[in-house]
Amino acid sequence: MMVKTYVLKGKVMIIEYLEKLHHEMYESKLNFETECHKKEVLLDDNSKFIQALENSLDENFESFSPRDVDFESHLKIESLLKEQKKTEAEIEELEAEIAKLNTHLAELEHVLKTARENEKSSLMKETLKEKTEVDHWSFLEMQEREHQYLAKKMHDFALQSFTNLIHKIEICTKFIDVDTVRSRLELHAVSKQIRDIIQDTRDVIYELCPMALDDIHLGYAIEKEIAILRKSEILNVSYETLGEPIELPPIMSLTILRIVQEACHNILEHANAKHVLVQVKYEGSSIGIIIEDDGDGFIINDIQNLKRKDGSGLGIPMMQERICLFSGRLDIDSEPGKGTRIVMKIPIDKEDE
Repeated sequence: MMVKTYVLKGKVMIIEYLEKLHHEMYESKLNFETECHKKEVLLDDNSKFIQALENSLDENFESFSPRDVDFESHLKIESLLKEQKKTEAEIEELEAEIAKLNTHLAELEHVLKTARENEKSSLMKETLKEKTEVDHWSFLEMQEREHQYLAKKMHDFALQSFTNLIHKIEICTKFIDVDTVRSRLELHAVSKQIRDIIQDTRDVIYELCPMALDDIHLGYAIEKEIAILRKSEILNVSYETLGEPIELPPIMSLTILRIVQEACHNILEHANAKHVLVQVKYEGSSIGIIIEDDGDGFIINDIQNLKRKDGSGLGIPMMQERICLFSGRLDIDSEPGKGTRIVMKIPIDKEDE
C-alpha cells in the first residue's frame, strides 16, 4: 500500500512539474505575442508616416517648399524604411518563436492530458480497491451481527423452551402413578410447546433461507412476509408493485427481502404506526423500494441511539451495508410525529439476470 502511495505521489509531482512548465511556456508565448503586436502597430504607424512624407514630396507641393525641408523628408523616409525592414525582421523572428511555442505547448498539453488520465485511472483503481476492502469488512461485520442475532433468537425460544420441557417431563414422571389427570395435562402442554418450538424453528430456517426465492419471484416472497405482519393485527399493511416485474438474481431478491423484513420489523416494534405502505417499483435499469408508515417518526441524527427491546439496535446500518453491496442507495426521511419514509434504489445489471 505504501509503495502504491509513493507511486501515486510521484505521478502527482510529475503532473505539477508539467503544469508549471506549461504555465511558463504559455506566459512566454503571451509576452512574445504582446511584443509582436506592439511591433505590428509600430510598423503600421511608420507606414502611415512614410506615406504622409511621400505625399508631402508631391512635385506641385515641392515647388513651393524649401529645399532643406525636402532633403530632410527624404532622409526621414530612408531612416523609416530601414527601421521598417528591421521591425519586419523582428516580427518574423517573434512569429517563429510563437509558432515553436505553440508546437511545444500542443505536445505538452497532450502529455499532460495523458498524465492526468493515468493519474485519474490510478486514483480510481486505488479508491475502488479501498472501497472493496471496506465492503468486505462491512460484509463480514454484517454476517457476524446476523449470526449474533440468530444465536440470541435460538437461545430465547429454543434453549428456554427445552429447559421448560425438561421440568414438565420430570413433573410427569413423578406424578404419572399418583395423579394421572395432572400428568396428562402436563403432557398435553408439552405436546403444544413442542409444536410451538417446531414452528419457531421453521421461522428461523425461513429467515436463514426463504424457500420461496428459489422457485417464486420476489413479489410473492414479500407478500408472504407482509401476510405474517398482518397476522399481528396491529398494522394495516398495503403492498403494491409498479412497472413490469423483472426476474432478479436470487441473491439480490434475498437482499431486498431482508431489507423489507428489517424495515417492517422496526415499524412493528418502534413506530406505533397504524398504516404501512410497501411499494416495489421496477424501472428497467433499477428497482426501487418504498416503505412508508404513519408512526411516531424520529430524528435522523439520533437513529444510532434507537434500540430494539432486545437491545440489538435498529439495523439501519445493516440495511445500508446490504444496499451498498449492490451499489444502491438508501434514503430515510423522518420527523417526530410525521412518520417515516424509507426509499431504496438498486441498479439492475441485466447481464446478471
